Amino acid sequence: MPEIAVRMTKRNHNAFVHLLGALESQGFDLSELLITKDFNEILKARPKVVLYSFFTEEIWGSLPREVKLLKEQGSLLVAGGYHAIAMPKHTLNQLGFDIAVIGEGEEVLFQLLTTLRRTGYRRTKDLLDIKGLAFYLNGEFVFTGFTKVEDFWRFPPYPESVGLISPIEITRGCPFGCYYCQTPYIKGFRMRHRPIDQIVKYSRRMKDMRYITPNAFAYGSPGAILKLNKLEALLKALQPLRKEGRRLFYGTFPSEVRPEFVLPETLELLIDYADNRKLAIGAQSGDDAMLKAMHRLHKVEHVKRAVEYMIEYGFEPVVDFIVGLPNESVESQRKSIELMKWIMREGGKVRAHYFMPLPGTPWARCKPTPLSDEMKKFLGRMAAKGKIEGSWGVQIELSRKLQRLMEEFYEEPMSHTVPVRNAC
Repeated sequence: MPEIAVRMTKRNHNAFVHLLGALESQGFDLSELLITKDFNEILKARPKVVLYSFFTEEIWGSLPREVKLLKEQGSLLVAGGYHAIAMPKHTLNQLGFDIAVIGEGEEVLFQLLTTLRRTGYRRTKDLLDIKGLAFYLNGEFVFTGFTKVEDFWRFPPYPESVGLISPIEITRGCPFGCYYCQTPYIKGFRMRHRPIDQIVKYSRRMKDMRYITPNAFAYGSPGAILKLNKLEALLKALQPLRKEGRRLFYGTFPSEVRPEFVLPETLELLIDYADNRKLAIGAQSGDDAMLKAMHRLHKVEHVKRAVEYMIEYGFEPVVDFIVGLPNESVESQRKSIELMKWIMREGGKVRAHYFMPLPGTPWARCKPTPLSDEMKKFLGRMAAKGKIEGSWGVQIELSRKLQRLMEEFYEEPMSHTVPVRNAC
């Protein structure tokens, strides 16, 4: 039986597909791994090591039970993902993992697995030479440093030897630093882009070509400006694959576009080169004061202009909002309601989310503002009519859990980026 298992889930699928591609490209034989979404299969195999990757929101699900059962069997548990990066001590001390991977995992995972295999799957001083780990050695907490893979495109987005595929990460990092978002504080403020020839090469395996990027229209740019020639070069290079029968979805799930990048010239590129006629953008609030407070670095006028352009060019806008933002006034919520109403009148759709304080962000210790009666009634009424989507109702309770977690176990981030300050 394989000595190393990979605990795949619906939410970590994309991350592990990419990591498996990186492992394989460095010479790791993936046939030595048990890769499965079936936890009982892992339990039955009794592996020496089990790899996990998860978000903070997932720690209250089946994870504690799985960890308990695997620890009883003596498995060494390794955690990666946003929660392990932002809260390594909680991951080790409270969740029960043995090793947390801190940072981008392409190189550290290969080094970790080869070292563990050589040392009998034990925590030893050999791990001190691997950057990007947190663990306890002889009762002392050890952090070997935040690991960053500057040229992540050196690694393929998926493995060749196993039949796994996912949307391709074409850009990593974001320069805007929104205070509620983990991406820039973990993946950096400078955008790094996968080269076009690689994107074309690896897209051949997809029937529907989809991509992971924090801002699809910023491809090829440092992040805060539009490089139209770079964007067009990418979309144009993918056209032979469309002619072979593949569809190209760009600027929609699982990525989005910042509103100030939605312009006639960018929409014309999609009309010429892509198949989607929906476009996802983040408004987050209808109040300029709240947009400034969360460090969004755009205004309501950019959102309205983007929606107008999309309607004019035949695109359906799908616009995200966060409700219950920290220090949000009743008037701010009213302004968000008015903007949502306007978007729906224009022909767009709204997705509403409740504010969740995520570890590793400037707003990690901020509390959400209770929803006004007007906001509650509006969201409920529009959801019943099918005009607003989103999980804000479920997220209210999840937000409470996150608040309690931050109050009890808050950790200063170990990220490579600028220090995260409490921005409440």
